[in-house]
Amino acid sequence: MAIDEIVVWGVGTSRTMRVHWALAELGMDYETKPILARTGETATAAYGRINPKRKIPCLQDGELTLSESAAIAHHLFAKFGPGKDVFLPMSDEDRARSDEWSYFILAELDAHSLYVMRRHGDLHEIYGAAPEAVRSAEEYFLRQLEAVRPRIAGADPYLMGAAISVADILLTTCLDWALRYGIALADDVLRYRERTTDREAYGAAFDFNFGPTGIERPFTPAPGSGT
Repeated sequence: MAIDEIVVWGVGTSRTMRVHWALAELGMDYETKPILARTGETATAAYGRINPKRKIPCLQDGELTLSESAAIAHHLFAKFGPGKDVFLPMSDEDRARSDEWSYFILAELDAHSLYVMRRHGDLHEIYGAAPEAVRSAEEYFLRQLEAVRPRIAGADPYLMGAAISVADILLTTCLDWALRYGIALADDVLRYRERTTDREAYGAAFDFNFGPTGIERPFTPAPGSGT
């Protein structure tokens, strides 16, 4: 593979959406290997040599291989973001605030809440049905979201200010995921999400990521919604 060639493995999930959206914001050309989750495509020996975790998304950027959606998005913004209309931390304080948002979203909203709902709801045949765990996870999601809701409501227009950040991409994909599960979101959170999903890059990435498969399509956009 050429040193400057970018390849993205994976489509069809909220986590692959993060990578395609980040690349769309940067206006970058890249190759996609449109493999899907839980179809056997990630279990091949060939893919295992690229990503031993056998999950998607996975990014190849020259000789660098990354396999966590947030790490991929941060890498792309840091490497290719200078001169683009995206948020890049310019101080220790900026980086700390960006990291705080990213770690909070990944741990409290994604892993501890939404993915519990997915494992024991959508994927109950694999991981076992656990209605009480699903209910508790939804309550936890709403409690954690409420803790940061004033900061989301004060986003102007995005979490880190005038330019969209990786944290916005992470949060919006989790909000999309929550809507797919029928979780009621506060009006100010919905208004924030309207701003992020109205971006041209979001619409392009959404159509590309979910269009071919719709496997984990978080919702059906209303006509004229920008997606």
